[in-house]
Amino acid sequence: MYFYLIYEKNIIGDKMKIILKITKYIFIIFIFLCISFFFVFYHYSKRLNYTIPQTVNIEFYDANGELFLTLNNQSKKSYIQLEEISQDLINAFISIEDKNFYKHNGINPWRMAGALLSNIKKGKIVEGASTITQQYARNLYLNNDKNFKRKIDEIMIAINLETKYSKDEILEGYLNTIYFDHGIYGVEDASHFYFNKKASDLTLIEAVTLASIPKGPIYYSPIKNPENNKERRNIILEEMSKDGYISKETLQENLNKDVTIYGHLEKNDNKNAPYFQDIVIQLLEDLSIPYSSLDKGIKVYTTLDLKLNECIQKAIDKYYPKNSNLELAIYAMNPKTGAVLSVIGGYNYENSVYNRATKSLRQPGSSIKPFLYFTALENGFTPATTFMSQKTDFYVDGEIYSPTNYDDIYPNRDVTMAYALAVSDNIYAIKTHLFLGTDKLVKTLKDFGFTSEIKNNTSLALGTSEVTLKELVTGYAKIASLGYDVKPKYINKIVSNSGDILYENNEKYEERFDNANCYILAETMTNVFDNRLAININTTGASIAAKLSKKYAAKSGSTDYDNWMIGFNKNIVLGIWTGYDEATEVKNSQTKYIKNIWADVMEEYNKDSFDYWYTQPSNVIGIELNPTTGQIAKGKEYKKRLYFKNNNLPWYLF
Repeated sequence: MYFYLIYEKNIIGDKMKIILKITKYIFIIFIFLCISFFFVFYHYSKRLNYTIPQTVNIEFYDANGELFLTLNNQSKKSYIQLEEISQDLINAFISIEDKNFYKHNGINPWRMAGALLSNIKKGKIVEGASTITQQYARNLYLNNDKNFKRKIDEIMIAINLETKYSKDEILEGYLNTIYFDHGIYGVEDASHFYFNKKASDLTLIEAVTLASIPKGPIYYSPIKNPENNKERRNIILEEMSKDGYISKETLQENLNKDVTIYGHLEKNDNKNAPYFQDIVIQLLEDLSIPYSSLDKGIKVYTTLDLKLNECIQKAIDKYYPKNSNLELAIYAMNPKTGAVLSVIGGYNYENSVYNRATKSLRQPGSSIKPFLYFTALENGFTPATTFMSQKTDFYVDGEIYSPTNYDDIYPNRDVTMAYALAVSDNIYAIKTHLFLGTDKLVKTLKDFGFTSEIKNNTSLALGTSEVTLKELVTGYAKIASLGYDVKPKYINKIVSNSGDILYENNEKYEERFDNANCYILAETMTNVFDNRLAININTTGASIAAKLSKKYAAKSGSTDYDNWMIGFNKNIVLGIWTGYDEATEVKNSQTKYIKNIWADVMEEYNKDSFDYWYTQPSNVIGIELNPTTGQIAKGKEYKKRLYFKNNNLPWYLF
């Protein structure tokens, strides 16, 4: 038995030796393959052709030739040389972001190995271990997606940049491209925004405050999250002390030290149309004009109207409810050319750069109804077409649908399309929608350029499918142009400093929609300001009618969470939205301000215009009728001119 145990032990020992030997060879082969892969990868990366973009001066002008923005390259930032940056700021970034910046060749293999093991364990990228060069490569050429492909691309570009540029050139570029929240890029603009001083004049505590932000711009913003920023800047101070950049005494003096934040940058001031700036900068990037053409700088002539933008800002300042978290968005177009005159994507750009005018999907409520009534006109309706408006249960696909009018008020009689549009009667709208077939409105919205998902259902006529303000205003512009398929235009032309035209937008729009029906709809939409059409509820524009000296077509819209005012004449289409970013109901008392803004802006913009309304098409006739009944007015009944196609007159007029 004893010898058997010894024999068995020897067999097991021999097997272990074989396993260890095989493991050793596998490990050696693995290391060899890794090293080989690294050298091939490194060699290939060096042969790539990535370059740091040259600094190009770009000037942006509004529609009246007024300069409103000057940029370096195609992003909204000031560019400064490395020697113009505080040494404390440089040291702070190196200490916290990349201690070995001046020693590596673009990547730090040891940090990467540790991060790789952690990421493999988690099954996703949770640690980056990016060097400053990698971060700069990402800022220039990549996005912030957390995946392995992006990481590999980042490494390859970083290695390639290191073969062509000095460390100081890379560091300078990096510090000029970092994002600091509030729409701020680069250390110079960040210094001006947060401390109202140049990057060269920062104190130590100001420098570490800025260096704390890029890891998570919102989370570490000293404005939005001052405690988070304070915690991180103390970490940076400790790292700077360990690295020998500051003494222990200086560390103790600055730990938990308070800073005073300025929080303003002139180029991001609302008067300079920062949301519009973002749009044209992105468009300029999309145009991909060769840098050989940009050598000496370019001038970008935009459609922005700074005078209109200033007028809008004054109206906002006058009417916006103070101490409110309400957001707003404004979008204005010239319906004849498609020129976008102003874009305001939020109440305060420095608090939020998110453009609610072009990106936010919200329910339009009754502001969608002009497209329903255009569909109706296309299918034989007239402004005098009537339906009974009373509290109604609709049976649709075996289910009961019970819409209500505002405040549950109904005329309880036959009313016209002219009346229904003026007071925003929901019963009339649903009856029209179901009579036509719900697919008809879906098609109309798509024809008018709506690209958001349109749900084909009964409530679509009341604006339950989410759209953007830009989509609504563009759709209204097609009506306001009397049928032309206008599209938003932001840039008129781009000219080099030597005078060469690099780009010009001379797009001509075709007539797509029936001219007569657009005119009839526009005339019918003017009734929202005529309270003489009211039966037992005011027209939706009655509260601002006294402010208006010119003729306008308009429609408002409201849901529990959104309020809209959109209208036009032949010179301008102006749309305004208000609501909360989060799902919070908007009180009626909070929404009236946008109608006042709309009225003031439209009046100011058109004050010197005598040609602001349309010439009646030859195939349209105006007939004075009672606008609420559609019948010939009797006795002292209110009568008003309603418009019809010559070949589609009410039978009782013959």
